[in-house]
Amino acid sequence: MRMHTWLTLGRASNLPSVWSNVFAAALVAQASLGSEMVRTGSLSLQVLLWGGCLISLSLMYLAGMFLNDAFDARWDRRHENARPIPEGKVSVGAVWLNGVMMLLLGVGIAGTLYQHAFPERASLGWLMVLCLALLILLYNLVHKRFRHSAVLMGGCRLGVYLIAAMMLAGITPEIVLAAVALCLYISGITYAAREEQFNRVSQWWSLGLLFIPVFLLGTLGYAFPYFWLYAGLLSLYLLFVLKRCLFSTPRNVRAFIGGLLAAVPLLDGLMLASMNLVLPSLCCVALFFMMPRLQKWVQAT
Repeated sequence: MRMHTWLTLGRASNLPSVWSNVFAAALVAQASLGSEMVRTGSLSLQVLLWGGCLISLSLMYLAGMFLNDAFDARWDRRHENARPIPEGKVSVGAVWLNGVMMLLLGVGIAGTLYQHAFPERASLGWLMVLCLALLILLYNLVHKRFRHSAVLMGGCRLGVYLIAAMMLAGITPEIVLAAVALCLYISGITYAAREEQFNRVSQWWSLGLLFIPVFLLGTLGYAFPYFWLYAGLLSLYLLFVLKRCLFSTPRNVRAFIGGLLAAVPLLDGLMLASMNLVLPSLCCVALFFMMPRLQKWVQAT
């Protein structure tokens, strides 16, 4: 399997959005806990947890994308979808093998690290990681048959937030609200992407899910002028992508989905802005500017 084929199967251009999810989840949880309540440990343990969290969740994301192509191989062939399997660049068996191995490896790394760091709560760590793996498998199994499977995809990103917070700080009401906001946004993207192959969007109501996070997070950041500035700019970007891709001729649903996926780090930045974490939110903006360049190299959907 050539490297570009492997990256295309994994939709690797979206990986920075997973990293920004981990970054934002950890910092929001730490800010909401307060410095005196944040879990402490040796520097080597903190580096190990951060690195292990990023690697394990990245592997689980890549596994989900590989398995998506493996489950959809027949559908892609029937509809002449331009993906590596129907184009003959890789066998179905190789995609299955890579996907399953990465999923098992991701689960093993995250569960083992959490058990090592917090042995008294090891069962909770394993349970959450296994639940995320099951959500990934369930989405890929039913997404072509179940109309509201988009919620399952949103649930996968919600799981990323909760696992990152659990490993690197702690789960708080603020991080749960942020995770729900991310879940709604990703669900909105996935609803819109259901008919991407046919360049149409039928469930127009789902586009409202893209804007709900601004109002949810407003309950946290209402006192910070920076939050409202950031929220206004994010909303303008979403409206711009809507107008350029869906309300223009010709319509381009694929570019619309790519633009929304590129904005996931922006949403993470909004989470950070709701806690008045200005500099970290600007780091997420920098990731956002990287995403379109990566999408030109590796297909995002």
